[in-house]
Order: sequence, then C-alpha cells, then structure tokens
Amino acid sequence: MKAKYRVLAADDELWSRENIRRMLPWEDYSIEFLEPACDGEEVLERIPKEKPDILITDINMPFLSGLELLDRIKEEYPDIITLAVSGYDDFQKVKGVFMSGGIDYLLKPVSREQLVDSLSKALKTLEERETEKAVKEDSRLRETYVSSFLEDDEFSSLLNGKLFRPGKEFHVPSTKVFSEMSTILVKFHDVEILKQSYEKDVLRMSYDLKEKLRKIVGNERTIVFNYTDKVNEFVIELNATPTRLHFIADRILEAFPVEKQGPITIVLHDKATSLDDIAAVYREMIANLVTRPFGRDHSTVVCTGSRKALAFNDRYTSRIESLLNDSLGKGDIGRAKTILMETAGLEKCDEQKWSLFEVTQFTTGALNTIADSDKNSDERAYEEVQDAINYGLRSLNKEIITDNMELALSIAQGESANENNSISSQVENIRDYIETHYMEHLSLSGLAEQFFVEPTYLSRKFSQKYNETITTYITRCRMDRAKKLMEDEKNKLEAISFEVGYDDYNYFSRVFRRLEGISPSEYRKKNVK
Repeated sequence: MKAKYRVLAADDELWSRENIRRMLPWEDYSIEFLEPACDGEEVLERIPKEKPDILITDINMPFLSGLELLDRIKEEYPDIITLAVSGYDDFQKVKGVFMSGGIDYLLKPVSREQLVDSLSKALKTLEERETEKAVKEDSRLRETYVSSFLEDDEFSSLLNGKLFRPGKEFHVPSTKVFSEMSTILVKFHDVEILKQSYEKDVLRMSYDLKEKLRKIVGNERTIVFNYTDKVNEFVIELNATPTRLHFIADRILEAFPVEKQGPITIVLHDKATSLDDIAAVYREMIANLVTRPFGRDHSTVVCTGSRKALAFNDRYTSRIESLLNDSLGKGDIGRAKTILMETAGLEKCDEQKWSLFEVTQFTTGALNTIADSDKNSDERAYEEVQDAINYGLRSLNKEIITDNMELALSIAQGESANENNSISSQVENIRDYIETHYMEHLSLSGLAEQFFVEPTYLSRKFSQKYNETITTYITRCRMDRAKKLMEDEKNKLEAISFEVGYDDYNYFSRVFRRLEGISPSEYRKKNVK
C-alpha cells in the first residue's frame, strides 16, 4: 500500500473548490490534497507531473466538460479513480459518469458524509489494486528467482560431477563460446549477515548478489553463477587479463563493505582454461582459499594453477602439544590456557596473519589433545565445542574460536556451577528458545551466556533432562522443519538447507542422511506424494 494517495479536485467555481479543500482533514486519511484545478484542460496538463490517484471533478465546466474529461482520463490514465460532482440530478449525466469509469456521482452541495463514503470506496479500490499488483510482482520475481536458481543448478553440476543425472536433462553450456576463460571465486564468509539481509530467502539473495556482481564485471561475455551446494559462493567466468581480474576484485570488495556484508575472500585463477575444466579449477581455488589471512577483513588470493605444494607454518608444534599435555595432566587449566592463547599465539592469530588453514590445523590438534586428556567427560560435550569452533572458522570469527577453546578447557577441568533449584526451568526455557531460533547460529557457549548458566553445567543438565545434547536437539529441530518444507515440491532442497540453517548443502545432506538413513532427495521421493 502506498504511504499517501494524492487527490486532485477540479471545478470552475472558487467556492466549490475551497469547500472541497476545507471539508476534510485530508492528512488524517493519509491523503495529499493537491491544489485544485480550475477546469478540465488544467487537469490534463498537471496529471503527468503531479500524478494524482483520485480525481474529483465537476460535470459542468467550460472548455472541457466533466464527462469529456472523464472520457479522456479513462482512455489515457485508466489507473486514476474518478468521482463526479454536479448540481443537477440528470440520469443521462449519471449514466455518462459510470460509462466513463467514474465510481460515484455526488450532488451539490456535497456533504462531508457523502465525500467520506465515496473516498472510502476509492481508497479501497486503490488498496486492492496495490495488493493485486504486489502479488503479481511477487509471483513474477519468484519465477525469475527460480529460473535463475535452475540456471545455477546447471552450472553447479559442472563443479560437482552431477551434470548427467538419470531422468533429468541439462543444458550444457557451449564451451566454444566460452573457451579460454579466467575464473573468479567470491566467497561470503558471514552467512548470518546474508540471512538477515534477505530474510532467509536464498533465491532472492542468490539473484540479487549475482546481479550486483554482473554489473561490477560489466562484460556481456561473462558467466556468473551461485554454487548451489554452497550458497555463499559465487563463480565468475570471463575473458580478462590478470590486471583486469585484480581490478574487478578490488571493485567487488569496494561494493561489499565488511561492516555490511562481513568478510569476503576472492580467489583469482589467472590461467585461462576451458569451461570443461571448471571443476578442476574450482578445486584448485578452494585449496588456495585457505591460505587467506584469518580475520574479519576482505582478502584476495591468486591461484596460478601451479602444482607446487602450498607452504604453511605448523602452529600446533610438538612442543606446544607437549606443554599442553603436561598442563592438562597436572590439572593446571590456567597454564594450559596461557599456552594456547599466549605461548602459541591463538589470541593474536589475526594480528600475526595466521592463515585460515593454520588456525584450522591448530584448533583441531589442540581440541583433540584436550578431549584425549579428559577420561571422565562426555565426548558429546566436545562435539558441541567442535561444532561452534567450525562455525568460527567458516565465519572467520576469532572470538568464537577462543571462547570455545576456553570452554573445552573448562570441560576438561570438570568444574560446574553450584546446584540450584532454577536450573530445570532454565533448561526448559533454553529448549523452548531453540525451538523458535533453530535456524540461527546457536552454540552451547552462546546459549549459556544468554541464559546466565555455566556452559559445562548446562551441557550436562540438558543431556540429563532430554537424553540428548543441545547440538543434537538443534539438529533435530532443523531436520523436522526441513522434512515439513519438503512436502511442497516447489521448495528446492538447496533453498530448504539454507532456510533451516545450513550454508553448505553437502553438509546438510550428510547430517540428514545420518539422522534419517537416506538422503534428502531420497526422502522426498519416498515420503512426498
């Protein structure tokens, strides 16, 4: 619905024009009352510029009569709602008004009640039109988004080897037209920001981001597609020199500020190849992506196609492992934390320019050491920590990683909060919260902080009360919602994955298979008629 509609009145008599002007507090009806016109010719002159939604016109006017004006309005501006006013109760004129598209015929002197009633009809008609227009536009956009997504599916099939699937036909892009292409991979790391920006509508998000990337590249002979298995990755195939590739990368990063879009990694493959080789090119680019510096900044990585092994520093050295094991064996958790955060330098991994791979390798090694040293704790608690750390790695968020490494040490220490009578109700509140926020990023440490409960204590009490971990319960809520969404065949599986909280469709599929015993596509075939 428009915020404000515009009304234009036309009458050759001053007193009639002013009477209409003063009759209603137009602003209270969200109506802008335009300066009245003196005759029909003035109305036609002003319509293109002032664009009124409703016209109130006298029938008996010089030069161009009211009926003639209504005929012109019907022919040239059919969206304008028209009301006619006259001092004569003339059947032929009444008939003429309605034949010319007018919705009401008012006799002078027009009363306030009559005018309000007629305007109500006019406003209702306008609102119904706006609603119908919005529905049609939404339907048109939805068809556009779906069509775009299907195109993505075809190109994505080149990346994951599913081009020829039984029972499905795919349009194979012409490799002759797109021969000797360079490749740009654009990865948006903070999926939560994308979800919030597009209200979890993966189709609209994909379409909008592709359109922005196409405008930035500005080349007709360009392919831009969203990898459907990983909805935060976009691939650009184009014919460009290495210098131009870097120029385009800089423009993309400028167009998506970190504070609005979160960190982005752009991988440039400056060795021109055929589209037939895109799967191999993509694998090389993903292998090089992990060399980007860890942190909440944009980064550009150049993949030259060389087969030389990538060089990384071993941040989780045998010395660090030995020191950590010694501290854990003595129960000195404070020293263990110092070793991880200060001696090894995890708390400054962004300042020291650790690569994404190095942070991943370090946290995996350290968490395994901590879990192996704990002979009494439930392994499921460490699974929850690993899940949270993995999210921190994907989103390049150091605070999430360091907080959860400290949580792992707390679990190993075996300390818990004092027993209290309110924990049972708190656990129930947390379970209720998960049921309505399961599609968001939720973690044990985050929920514990939000509900003022010590994390290890919460983990144990939740498992005792519901016989499953918090992570398992979140996953089950997501999968139950996914199965419900699968009942509508219009919902693409990749879009469902994104809506219930997964940016990587392959990971969603693995989790679904683990819980249900079959893949999402098999489940849909078997259970959805």
